[in-house]
Amino acid sequence: MQPRTLSLIIVLLPLIASNAVYLLSAYKGFIPWCIPYIDGCTTISKAARSGDSIFIFRATMIAYGVLLIWFWIYTKQWLRLLYGHTTTMASVILWLGIAGAIFLILYVDFLGTEGEMNRFMRHVGIYIFFICTPLAQLLLLIQHYKILDSLQKSNINPKILQYQLFVIILILFISIVSLVLNITHTKSYESENIVEWNIALLMQLYFLGIFFIWKDYKYYLKKEN
Repeated sequence: MQPRTLSLIIVLLPLIASNAVYLLSAYKGFIPWCIPYIDGCTTISKAARSGDSIFIFRATMIAYGVLLIWFWIYTKQWLRLLYGHTTTMASVILWLGIAGAIFLILYVDFLGTEGEMNRFMRHVGIYIFFICTPLAQLLLLIQHYKILDSLQKSNINPKILQYQLFVIILILFISIVSLVLNITHTKSYESENIVEWNIALLMQLYFLGIFFIWKDYKYYLKKEN
């Protein structure tokens, strides 16, 4: 699978999965009808583990986690092509991205199971995913900005980087608001859910920028001599 195709899949797959399981669970009556990005009537986890939704969500999100690992491997090669060598930061981005993907798979694997330990594993999995992935995205954006002046405009459109920067700023802003609500003990079930749904959405929208950046990026298997 070529990098551009992969980047589009990792944008669409989790968006389709999370919204599909919400609609299915709401239709079955397990959760209330609302616009979760605005109303925060339920969590992604509750929508995903209700009824038959768990099977859809597990299958799609485990596949997404594997594809995400593949994406970050492509990202390291992409940075090597831009810089002419493998930078330390490219390796950091790779391992942050892979860590986030692995812990997402861990979260999905324990979703819908009972017990304190299983609940702990779910919390650890999703928190590390929500920390490592945006951090890897931010570092990748910085790497693109650092080399932008030495590239032709056709290679990376600065407007795409501005779009990704805006997405990262929104993620940071929502995270800060969530932290303030937590510190001041004013957060609610709904506000916490709104944060979860919107950060998950923004993380996927960031990858849409990569789809356009990778318009000419091709991967070829090297033949062994």
